[in-house]
Amino acid sequence: MIQLHRYREVQEFKNQVEPLLSKNEVLHNLALGILHSLQENSKPNFMGVILKDSRAALVLLQTHPKQIILSQIRQLTEGELSKAAELLQEIEIPGLVGERQMVLYLSQKLADLKNQEASLKMDQRIYRLDKVKKAADADGVLVKARLEHLPLVTEWIWEFMGVIGEPVSKEQAVKTGEAFIKEERLFLWEVNGKYVSIANATRPTAHNITINFVYTPQKERKKGYASSCVSTLSQLMLDEGFQTTSLYTDMTNPTSNKIYMEIGYEHVADSALVLFHEKK
Repeated sequence: MIQLHRYREVQEFKNQVEPLLSKNEVLHNLALGILHSLQENSKPNFMGVILKDSRAALVLLQTHPKQIILSQIRQLTEGELSKAAELLQEIEIPGLVGERQMVLYLSQKLADLKNQEASLKMDQRIYRLDKVKKAADADGVLVKARLEHLPLVTEWIWEFMGVIGEPVSKEQAVKTGEAFIKEERLFLWEVNGKYVSIANATRPTAHNITINFVYTPQKERKKGYASSCVSTLSQLMLDEGFQTTSLYTDMTNPTSNKIYMEIGYEHVADSALVLFHEKK
């Protein structure tokens, strides 16, 4: 039997789902990392669990205006996913992100039920690393970003978000940059006094932390800077006590996938982001 249980209180939701998600911190790093950052008075857009025979099968969490995170705890058949779609059709769902095959199937069922269209926005791979195999081979050093770096960080965030198809205003880029710097896990790769690449460590859980916002401006690419930056930052996070680091890559970019695998990242799962919109 497939059921939907909605939660109103953050702490109750955390108590129910954190132990389940923590069994695979890398796979569920997105939901877990966000859960860890929520306060008791936080107001997520949506918190829920799809139950199969009274046991959690899918965890749903929305704090982002455009997507609900789907974390698969137990495998569901296509018939069970279809039933889940029926239970979810009355909820306002702008998009779904999660394990690729499950998200693609469920989103199509939901789109049919709601008379909407579902479009694939991002095709990604999730990688994990427990040991750095390739240390930095480009000249340079890793430098923690400070407030004095904010103008450069802002510019690169603005460029990066445009490149990945999620453009932001300069004001939003400033806010994001300030938040990253405040967390003290944003790092620059410096070569001969010049900053050439950037990477951020985010969403820490008990044993894992995620590397994101890996960016090198156009004129500094193909020099190994991003690889060295990510490799050194990954090692730093392991040295800080995290057992693993994880990251998402664009499935359509074979170059970045190859670079990360050379560093020591191993493919764990595929992830998809699907957005819903009205039929034209």
